[in-house]
Amino acid sequence: MVFNNRLKEVQKLVYDGFKSFFDRIAGFLGYPDVPGMPILPTDSKIRDQLTERELLPLHITEIPPQQIERPETLTEAFFGTFPYTMPVEKHFYQHKVEGYYNFYVENYRNMYFLPDWLSGYIQIHFNTTVDHSNLELGRDIFFYLVLLYGTIISIRTILFWMLAINPYTYPWVFVVDFVDWIYDGLAGILPCFVGIDLVPTFLAIIMGKIADSANHLVFTMPFLPSEGNQVKMLIDGELKDVIQFHYLPYLWYKYPIPMNL
Repeated sequence: MVFNNRLKEVQKLVYDGFKSFFDRIAGFLGYPDVPGMPILPTDSKIRDQLTERELLPLHITEIPPQQIERPETLTEAFFGTFPYTMPVEKHFYQHKVEGYYNFYVENYRNMYFLPDWLSGYIQIHFNTTVDHSNLELGRDIFFYLVLLYGTIISIRTILFWMLAINPYTYPWVFVVDFVDWIYDGLAGILPCFVGIDLVPTFLAIIMGKIADSANHLVFTMPFLPSEGNQVKMLIDGELKDVIQFHYLPYLWYKYPIPMNL
């Protein structure tokens, strides 16, 4: 009897201890003022506005591009297909009412645009309107620079495992100078796993994400990004969500229409 009473006292102490511990954690997380998971509104229009972006397709890119056909050159046979940008395609059209510089792009949920102020600044101060090939070229150069730097990071990572190569001798020291300043800045932030530094892995992931994101940036000149209208169009017999830019651009109302047009 005495043993059972003592056992119940121990059980109560353990229960009270765990209850106090979990109550502190729950209180730190906001308990009991926890509203729970959000509930979608019953109004179908509001619900569609909240969920429509999640239903949009993804703009898929491949780095390097995967081609089924056989290599066409000796270089491709030895080194594979050379990567290239795969931006969102813009479809231009002319209309007597809407104007002559209209276009639309298929709406993707991972697509993004420049801010209005930056797009307007580029158009006004750099005379970039309908022809924005310089911006496209700059994006391509940025894309290849990121891939080049990613290749340098890969070479530096390989040097970690090549013990017979002294990375602080020429020409390897150039690779070290390009990459190690990032390693030194991130040292101690990312933990090691079974003795392996995770910084090179995460750095390669970041470089790949930046290069891939360059393909999702859409230039809307001569329109501002906010002038796009989300509509549905019948394209090749299929109803698709698109962003349409048409009529006279806002900047052409506010400022004179460029003379070179």
